[in-house]
Amino acid sequence: MWLQFSRTLKTAVKNFRRNGWLAIATISVLMISVFIINLQISIVGARDLLLSDIKNRVNISVYFTPEASESDVKKAEEDFGKYQEVEKIEYISKEQALEDFNKEYAENEILLKSLEEIGDNPFTATLNIKAGNPRDYELIATMIKGSVYQEAIDTVNYDKHRDVINSLGAEIESSRKTAVGLAITLGVVAILITFNTVRLTMYSHSREIEIMRLVGASNNFIRMPYIWEGLFYGLISVTIALPISYFYLKFLTQEGASGTALPFANAVYIQQFLDTVFLENILYIIPAEIGVGILLGVVSSFIAIGRYLREKKGR
Repeated sequence: MWLQFSRTLKTAVKNFRRNGWLAIATISVLMISVFIINLQISIVGARDLLLSDIKNRVNISVYFTPEASESDVKKAEEDFGKYQEVEKIEYISKEQALEDFNKEYAENEILLKSLEEIGDNPFTATLNIKAGNPRDYELIATMIKGSVYQEAIDTVNYDKHRDVINSLGAEIESSRKTAVGLAITLGVVAILITFNTVRLTMYSHSREIEIMRLVGASNNFIRMPYIWEGLFYGLISVTIALPISYFYLKFLTQEGASGTALPFANAVYIQQFLDTVFLENILYIIPAEIGVGILLGVVSSFIAIGRYLREKKGR
């Protein structure tokens, strides 16, 4: 077993060196594919951070009538909080609403004087409701309007934010589908490139393969050097592409912050993605990327050698 392992590995290294420019070309194309996938993942990750930030700021507010008692509002908060679509609910009393208004418009004398002239507190109790999924806001608003508290409720401001909320949900879904679609496409391209490279290598060594078959070498023994080659292609391409992707994005975000490369918002969130998601999960990302690169190389090599051996057997 160990003898077969060492012999096939030595043969793979020898073939890898012999291939020269062909190997370099294959690694380059694989590296570019992985590089583009990394960029796309980073951009999608940055967009997810941006959309998540927007999502955290989006909510619907339920405004109660002045006649609604605090106990009624508290009971409504408890009941609305039981909806499975509701992620978080915040109660703002009349007094708290007045205090927040005074803080926000502390420098606007006209508004503050107008408020003093009114005399009484014009604000009413409010419930700010946040959904786990932006698409659930419509359902939440419908259930609230149809609840037993409808007479105590003045308005629900869902209709005012409907377009923003719906576009946010669609953007999140579209962002994730785009990332998956591009990753699959580039993965298939990488497999096809490695597949053709390995096939070219095998055809250039067809005489050696025939001799191996004549002396009784098994198909697995013939396969292994080329599977090792595919592994080398994947491993080297990922090892080069990962740091290049990181430093390229760091450069873009630094330039973007000064307004010369990326839009400022994109630069900020890509930088945030690199500093949080990427660096915090680096011990998982590196093995995962290497595993994906090796898988792409090995799968394409396995398919190529299998097809080649079937063609030879058919003859």
